[in-house]
Amino acid sequence: MPLAQVNGTEIWYEMQGDGPPLMLFPGLGMDHNYYRLGEPLIRERATTILVDPRGIGHSRKDSPSEITYTPELWADDFAALARQLGFDKVDILGSSLGGAMAMCFADKYRELTRSLIVIGGFSHLDRALETNFRLRQKMVKKLGMGEEIADFMGLSTMTREFMETEDGLRVMQANQANIRNNSPELYHAFLNSILWWGRKLPGQENEPLFTERLKTFDVPSLIIAGDNDYFIPAFFSKIIADNIPGAIYREVESGGHIPFIEKPRETAALVSAFLASLS
Repeated sequence: MPLAQVNGTEIWYEMQGDGPPLMLFPGLGMDHNYYRLGEPLIRERATTILVDPRGIGHSRKDSPSEITYTPELWADDFAALARQLGFDKVDILGSSLGGAMAMCFADKYRELTRSLIVIGGFSHLDRALETNFRLRQKMVKKLGMGEEIADFMGLSTMTREFMETEDGLRVMQANQANIRNNSPELYHAFLNSILWWGRKLPGQENEPLFTERLKTFDVPSLIIAGDNDYFIPAFFSKIIADNIPGAIYREVESGGHIPFIEKPRETAALVSAFLASLS
């Protein structure tokens, strides 16, 4: 298991496949297994670089008392990793909170970004999303990282149709186990990183939404949403696509919040076709 010493921490990564480098950033509290079903399907098109973000999985779990977790910090880590691996340009793909990491990367490291892919993402929070994330913080404070937060996560991210299948049940249980590997302290910090991203923490009242930054992007971009995502509805992805000049927008039919898990073949096909168009 390679561990890269970058940006004052240790980041676990794994490279496989052939083609231009594609970094994959997972969602909230999840490690590289987030892409276990979809990543093998795009190896023929790209050299995939799976990562565990700082604080998660095999990467170093820096204390929130010592550093502030934000999508920008994770983007700094991944940019440092890309450079250490010798890449001049990388394609970056992020899902959910990983999408925020990817957008921060594309914004801050434009010279390093060949293309941007965001799946089930959001460039700001509405009241419903803010309430969801703050409720998770309250649950973790009272109940820790037990079955309650795992069930809440499962209900938020999986469609009813998928959960009714045996495959869906197995996937949900694996994701729940992954989430419960987080410490309460770190998961609370990860939720704060989302509130920071959405400009919902004290002192951010007058800061412009990140959505405004998207208008300055000049990188080929693919924005994907599951059309049955009731956690972060597709219109959030449409906002991202509408604000990035020239962005391509696609929906995965009957896809939930994590189409790379519920609809891996369909999602991988969209990603592969986009990457092929860059050659």
